[in-house]
Amino acid sequence: MLSRMRVDTTNREDTPVVYAASPGGPDDIPRAARRAWGDIEAVLGPKGRKAFGYWSPQDREYRACFSRLETDDPAALGLRETVVPGGPYRRARLEGEGAYEKIGPTFDELARDADVDDTRPFLEYYRREAEVDVLVPVRPS
Repeated sequence: MLSRMRVDTTNREDTPVVYAASPGGPDDIPRAARRAWGDIEAVLGPKGRKAFGYWSPQDREYRACFSRLETDDPAALGLRETVVPGGPYRRARLEGEGAYEKIGPTFDELARDADVDDTRPFLEYYRREAEVDVLVPVRPS
């Protein structure tokens, strides 16, 4: 699959976010993601915000994240806050119909031959409807 898409490495900046979390291991990610996105979207709209999916193998939870605004009061909304860590990530962009269904297999393929940095999360950066960057944390070269 990777041979049919552009794969590169990008450096991301730290991004403060608010989030809703749902527990789950690798096999539970689709269900955990649906729960977390439902929870955050019930109390906060995405308009004017960056949207990230965040899965940390160490924490075994999926986080649906929106970039944090100064006016946000996460506790009042029942949300938490953190910083999506920056650094180098191996990236593939998925676009069009079926993009979301390809996220899991794309993570697997990106990680297969990469020097994965297991201290940082795997990320989905939702650029717009049906366009998502799949990002695997890698160690600096």
